Amino acid sequence: MRGRVSALCVASALALTACGGEQPTTGTAPQTTASQPSASGAAPSPTMTEGTSSPDVPAGTVPEVLDFTAQTVDGGTFDGSTLAGTPAIVWFWAPWCPVCKAGAADVTAAAAELGDTVAVVGVAGLSGSVEDMRAFVEDTGSGSLTHVADVDGTVFTRFEVVQQDTFAFVSTDGTVDLVDGYGSDPDLVGIARERFGL
Repeated sequence: MRGRVSALCVASALALTACGGEQPTTGTAPQTTASQPSASGAAPSPTMTEGTSSPDVPAGTVPEVLDFTAQTVDGGTFDGSTLAGTPAIVWFWAPWCPVCKAGAADVTAAAAELGDTVAVVGVAGLSGSVEDMRAFVEDTGSGSLTHVADVDGTVFTRFEVVQQDTFAFVSTDGTVDLVDGYGSDPDLVGIARERFGL
């Protein structure tokens, strides 16, 4: 198991090629730092680097990284702000990725084991086809999770995720730690217990 903050362009291309299937057309995130102001001039988002923490988020506020609304794979709406103040794991996957497909049962089992203590949400991206996303959810039996249909890659970009099968561990204060799941089979429950102090 190894932490992963970001991927080099070459590493991303190799990982995506190794995963097979169609090549992604969206979802590649530009690298930014937490010290950059947002376009709206609001306070910068929490840092995405491994092992660092952001200042405590005042009660009643939503960290910038969670301030989004998106359509779900099943046609509903997901409000990222519902995760504010709650430990969460956000799983970034692609419907054409066999590694993601093979790991879906583990993600679903981890969500069941963690229960109400940690929210687990999937984000399907790197593909413009919501139908393919729905087929992935049905084929993997992961429908017990909420899955965002990130068709235009905005949620991938918001979390600075550059490849599929990445896990974002979001602390109650909005701090985000990225863990690469591509080929590493991370112990999601163990990581959650350690990072969230459960």
